[in-house]
Amino acid sequence: MFRYFLLKVLRSRNYLFWSMVFPLVIMFCMNMAFGNIYDTENSIDPIRTVLVKESGSFFAEQFAELVKSMADEGAERQLFDLSEADSAEQAKEMLLAHEAMLLFVAGEDELEVFLSDDHSMTSGIVSGTVADSYRTNFRLMTDVYENAERLPEEAVSEIMDNMSKELSYTMQSKGIFSDSPNPYVWYFYSTLVMGMFFNAMTGVNLVSDLKADVSGEAMRLSVSPGGKGKMIVYAFIARLIPSLLISGIHLAVMKLVFKVPLGDDPLRLAAFVLCSDIFAIGFGVICGLVFKGNLVARENKTTGMLMASVFLSGEMISQLPGIIERSAPIINDINPATVMNMALYRLAMYNNDYDFYGNMIKLVAASVVFLVIGTVILRRERYASL
Repeated sequence: MFRYFLLKVLRSRNYLFWSMVFPLVIMFCMNMAFGNIYDTENSIDPIRTVLVKESGSFFAEQFAELVKSMADEGAERQLFDLSEADSAEQAKEMLLAHEAMLLFVAGEDELEVFLSDDHSMTSGIVSGTVADSYRTNFRLMTDVYENAERLPEEAVSEIMDNMSKELSYTMQSKGIFSDSPNPYVWYFYSTLVMGMFFNAMTGVNLVSDLKADVSGEAMRLSVSPGGKGKMIVYAFIARLIPSLLISGIHLAVMKLVFKVPLGDDPLRLAAFVLCSDIFAIGFGVICGLVFKGNLVARENKTTGMLMASVFLSGEMISQLPGIIERSAPIINDINPATVMNMALYRLAMYNNDYDFYGNMIKLVAASVVFLVIGTVILRRERYASL
């Protein structure tokens, strides 16, 4: 009986396409389109920058030294392709002519930043971080050494170190995260979750196999001498095993091919995959029992629910869960795809495990409820005639 159910699942082209092939196609397309956009270590070209010193003050001189150090071709990360101008007017003409993208004007004790109209998002982030960090750190150190004739050399060095650390923090987004969080990575996680959630279709199919008023095969099984409980167990395991194998393939491709961070705890990752696949199948069983009609009708209605859930989880718009959290957080709490997305994201990216386990508890609790209800209904259902 188990072999029968397993072969039936493996021969389902629709299941293999939507659960395995479709998510992989999306991953490859995302990698081709956005693979290097968020690679701050390798993909940032030096920003064409103009520096103007309108004063010979210590403030202006030290800022000029800082920018020059960041434009050094021998530096570990060259941020600026630097040129200097005699006046701000001349430099602004260079921006208008698109000869430069960024302009720093260092005055007596103030710093101005100008960007060309075609500036990149990266240049905006870098320029703002450099300017704000320099102002903050310089003034802080000046206050500390306000009674000195000038800042000691070690103080200047400390300003540079703090500036570098703050810039690195902004560019890398470290802190509460264990790796670099960006929309590119989020879309990979949500695509993996989408593939796992599509396993709900096998749960709908399980109902079709065992509910005699849905399919002819279920009629034959209902009058067979085999125990209904054993059939349910075999049918469930025959769907769980392929689901786990497919999830493993997706994870291997993400890790080895696309270099997507998956955290440093393989046991918890395996537990997440197991719980998510069990939940998806259980969710499909409930949908198969609640919706009416033949198998195709039940599958179509379930697909509609899956797509709505996946959309609200941020598969198409990564900011959507955050928008929902501010206005109606209950939707995120009860949306299955969002719960799975956030569990995986927190496992892979966060240093704090509390939220991960909170989402896992939701999945486990829902899975138990779904499977208990599904088992009770399928075992106890009786028919007047077949």
